[in-house]
Amino acid sequence: MFSIFRRIALITVFCIVLASSQAVLAGDEWRPVTPAELQMKTGKVETDADAEAIFWEVRVDDSSVDRLVMKHYLRVKIFNERGREKYSKVDIPYLKGMKIKNILARVIKPDGTVTELAKADIFEREITKTDKIKVNAKSFAVPNIEAGVILEYRYDEIYPDGNASDMRMLFQHDIPIQNISYYFKPAADTKYLTFNMESRKFVKDKNGFYKASMDNVPAIKKEVQMPPEDEVRAWLLLYYTDDLKADSTDFWSRAGGFIARLFDIKDTLKPGKDLKTAAATITAGAATPDEQMAKLYEFCKTRVKNITYDTTLTDEQKDEIKPSKSASDTYKKLQGTASDVNELFAALATALGLEARLAFGGDRSEKFFNPTEAHVSFIHFSSIAVKINGRWKYYDPGDPFAPLGMLPWNEEDTSVLLLSSKDFVTTTTPLSNPEKSNAKRTGKFKLLEDGTLEGTVTIEYSGQQSYVHKRDDYKDSANKREEDLKEEIKKQMSTAELSDIKIDNVTDPEKPFTYSYKVRVPNYAQKTGKRMFFQPGFFEYGKGPLFSSATRKYDIFFHYPWSEEDKIEIALPEGYTLDTADSPAPINDPSKISSLEITMATVANGSIFRYDRKFFFGANGNYLFSNRSYEAVKAYFDAFHKADSHSMTLKQK
Repeated sequence: MFSIFRRIALITVFCIVLASSQAVLAGDEWRPVTPAELQMKTGKVETDADAEAIFWEVRVDDSSVDRLVMKHYLRVKIFNERGREKYSKVDIPYLKGMKIKNILARVIKPDGTVTELAKADIFEREITKTDKIKVNAKSFAVPNIEAGVILEYRYDEIYPDGNASDMRMLFQHDIPIQNISYYFKPAADTKYLTFNMESRKFVKDKNGFYKASMDNVPAIKKEVQMPPEDEVRAWLLLYYTDDLKADSTDFWSRAGGFIARLFDIKDTLKPGKDLKTAAATITAGAATPDEQMAKLYEFCKTRVKNITYDTTLTDEQKDEIKPSKSASDTYKKLQGTASDVNELFAALATALGLEARLAFGGDRSEKFFNPTEAHVSFIHFSSIAVKINGRWKYYDPGDPFAPLGMLPWNEEDTSVLLLSSKDFVTTTTPLSNPEKSNAKRTGKFKLLEDGTLEGTVTIEYSGQQSYVHKRDDYKDSANKREEDLKEEIKKQMSTAELSDIKIDNVTDPEKPFTYSYKVRVPNYAQKTGKRMFFQPGFFEYGKGPLFSSATRKYDIFFHYPWSEEDKIEIALPEGYTLDTADSPAPINDPSKISSLEITMATVANGSIFRYDRKFFFGANGNYLFSNRSYEAVKAYFDAFHKADSHSMTLKQK
């Protein structure tokens, strides 16, 4: 039955990737192109569009018992060079078990000249690979594409033994669309949920199909710090059910029972003598429940081999490993998947007499979970909840990078279902405060007479900042990590030269992820006559304003609250003295959501300049802001940028 959840995950990932492929219904022949389409100069939906879809259609046939067939047909008008560049190559993504067939494409010039895609020009490539899934693509370079042409292409997408239940039908993409339509031939009674759009009814069409469509759909346009696309795009979730009247409470009650059986929660939360003995041994010497949980957490992290994150194993080798039958089996083998590790933790906590439950919650990197939106694809097995002193505390030892006392950022502050074998509790996971996710940055530099800055840097990331770096880097080689760091620094300071790079604690969940290196930056300071100008805030050097647009369409979403603490020491060049010593004024908002304080001083008879900076943002659970608040949020970050870019003046003695 676990395959059901895996299929849900695969369909979700595929739909996300499909949205970025600019793909999608086809009859047996190309449709006629009208003179008006050939002569279009600007978009009808968005007049400033680089390209616009004239129509985008998907025909979903789920009438066969042994396969699901989706036929895609898309016609796009290219208006300018940016549109030409964007559509010069097309990727049609697919996952293992899917088939892509009957790819056809053509380009039509305004004079009606047609260039067909040759089958020999279609090739395969890998476009995405994560811990759980690999996405390949059928790809082709579009022949003779240029501004003014029409590009259209079609293909069939086939799922052997698949069906359309739990399908996400995306009505909004990264291109404006004059008309987008889904034609659906169902296999059973259906129900669907709509998001960011009016309830869209399927109208009976020909040959057993039902049609739902939208006209004049604007493009999704990327904005800095925007919510995940499922929170802003128009889409529809379709699924099969024989109970169209169930409310969300009833749904989650039944779904919770199904998940409890699927994960054998009754057995997990009823440990035998072996796990009771193990729990007592592991927690020996612990005086409080919190100390007991810390010992269990460390054991599960360090003593149980986590197959999910094992970089020494290929995906094929992981699939060949016999799965754990129970938490007791995981303990005996000291090996299991991330889910197995979490279930073992729950069993050991229960063995100590504490109430533990499996937590199934949302993923804020994809969608903000609302339990009133009743569908199992919105939740995943995220953590273990243990009730300590009447309060639920959350643990995720199955994620090797999640520190004790915190969950990954995308699983904090989200609704969760806490499941036992008998019932469920609906609650919300806690959110870490800014101080827990800190960047401690220190630099000791020397400013030379020619404006070159050189010295040593150490950066320690904790909490969510550490977690993100570790998740991003753990699979990479040491050389790759170093090259990525150099590239990141050069984006800020193009002349920077790094050496003696050390990157520590990449796989340690408790210790801070740490960079240390030597750096040399020619022309860091600018000389004018007998004066020299330099920015003492080294770590913010070269960064532009976070928000550059004057207007905003979507809400503002920061992944998590965070803080920064900078301590910088700069030895001034011999023969120079500080000309101005003004410090930026502190910036504090009345709601105490954020703060920036910078202090500066000279020591050692004015030969050494010290710069201390303290910053935090997102206090009191504030990380999501309405677009109506954009002007105020932007004003604060503009003020932060101005203070961080503050320049000092030296004069020659």
